[in-house]
Amino acid sequence: MAWLLYAVLAIYVNHYQGVDFVVGHPSIYIFAQAIIFYANYSYFIPSLLARKKVLLFVLANMLCIAGLVAIAIPFYHGLRNWYSGSSIPFHMSYSEQFILRFFELLLFVLFACIIRFTVDWFSFQQKTRNMENVQLKTELAYLRSQLNPHFLFNTLNALYALSLRQSTETPGGIMQLSQLMRYALYETAEERVKLSRELEMIENFLQLQRLRLPLDFPIQYEVRGAIDDHTIEPFLLMPLVENVFKHGAEFAAITVTIADNALRVQTHNGVQSPARNEAGGIGLTNLRKRLSLLYPDKHFFLLEENAGCFQTTLSLTLN
Repeated sequence: MAWLLYAVLAIYVNHYQGVDFVVGHPSIYIFAQAIIFYANYSYFIPSLLARKKVLLFVLANMLCIAGLVAIAIPFYHGLRNWYSGSSIPFHMSYSEQFILRFFELLLFVLFACIIRFTVDWFSFQQKTRNMENVQLKTELAYLRSQLNPHFLFNTLNALYALSLRQSTETPGGIMQLSQLMRYALYETAEERVKLSRELEMIENFLQLQRLRLPLDFPIQYEVRGAIDDHTIEPFLLMPLVENVFKHGAEFAAITVTIADNALRVQTHNGVQSPARNEAGGIGLTNLRKRLSLLYPDKHFFLLEENAGCFQTTLSLTLN
């Protein structure tokens, strides 16, 4: 299509020179230009220039251009003479025409280089992005696979505490666990889930913790703002909530705030064994890695401990 438009433009620009010129010029010289362009685009550039065989690239083009010009000039004038029915004299000497057409075809070598390198650059960028996406998905899948057994281990501990007390609420705890595990095993395979669904699973987890903890154990959980229109990476917030109940927590407070297309999660809990809580465990280590992959430069995560109180703050841009 581009060559057709170029031929039409050449005919329009030169139409005043007569029909014999218009017939000869597009059919001969544009054909030669197309040959040298595609020879470079398809072969000389990828096979010679891209492999740093510069001398061979230059020699190949010199020979091809010289050969094409040597054939095109007499063929062009022969076609003009045949069409007009008479011998049309040259306005320039053969050597002048040769030099003019030679440098004209050199321009198409330059055009081929520009277009080929531009196409190759965009192709390379696309391949790089695809490889990065594959690597990202692979790493995220690995991190998610770590979460499921870790989460199951922690929730089974809660059921174990209920069974030791021979609590009548153990069946309810098993039901809570089944809902959580269904979410962990199946829904977390999706790239995104509704924020409301993630918070619903946090509520189920808190209900499970309430079953095993004393009735007077203070658990505060508050959600502020509209949650229906937002999505999030599945199981992203659960490690924060799990961490609240580690190492003999004395109280737990969790606040989720959604405002201005941003999510802020704050947890606050008392700890009986500060040294053991210092590293944050598998869950928080996993969370840090996922945040760096999913929300680069779009999140803030702070973990601190003061006077027996352990606090985390997570802020990130939604959607």
